Amino acid sequence: MVWWVIARAAFRKNLAYVLAHMANNAGSLLFGLIYMALWHVASREETLGPFHGRELVSYIAASQALLWISTFLPSGLGIDLQVRSGSVALEMARPVPYVPRMVAAGIGEAFYNLVFRSGPLIVAFTVMGVFPWGHVRSEEALGGDIAAVLLALWMGVLMQYLVGIAAFWTMESRWALRLFLGLNMFMSGQLLPLQLMPPRLQESLNWLPFQALVSLPASVWLGVATQDAWISAGIWAVGLYVIAVLITHRATRRLEVQGG
Repeated sequence: MVWWVIARAAFRKNLAYVLAHMANNAGSLLFGLIYMALWHVASREETLGPFHGRELVSYIAASQALLWISTFLPSGLGIDLQVRSGSVALEMARPVPYVPRMVAAGIGEAFYNLVFRSGPLIVAFTVMGVFPWGHVRSEEALGGDIAAVLLALWMGVLMQYLVGIAAFWTMESRWALRLFLGLNMFMSGQLLPLQLMPPRLQESLNWLPFQALVSLPASVWLGVATQDAWISAGIWAVGLYVIAVLITHRATRRLEVQGG
């Protein structure tokens, strides 16, 4: 299947940089340990929201690992580079539809990160005894964990696509990436679990797509995810793809490229 070939090619392309990425994981691990230490001191082994004792530290460990598959993906899936070089005209002319082709490549990148970036962090946090494996007590629970991770991966790729497609209007998408990262830091539960926010704000954020990137899978691992969070993620998983197709259709009508 063509989508599998595209995803596999994106995965294999990164294999040349495995050692560099492994070294980069050390920095990610360090930041994770700093965040966990801060929350460990702040919680003082007390109950905060639905989190008991060290569960808040486990949440931070899970969120740090999730960032590599939901947030730290190639900026805009490289679409802005295609626009600036002019190669996007050739990409659009290929017989394979543009949106699913770019999404398939992004999924390949995300699965590479899952194996070689998130994977080592999960192993390290497991050895330290802080990764939330304790709540995986049945096949049903494990299935929920896997579904939440795949949803985070899918949503992260789609959001990066929307970041990249902004270049069809502005020639570059760094501004859109900064906006996405800023909103994501607050709205996804990356730094502060949504469960610790004021009830009305928490309810509002649970119906935005950002919560599916970190909060939902981390909460599922800890056994504190809500039905509303699942429903919201499912709706946005379909909605974001439809939005990507509609925006791309409109963008191709007014595309200007540089280069040649």
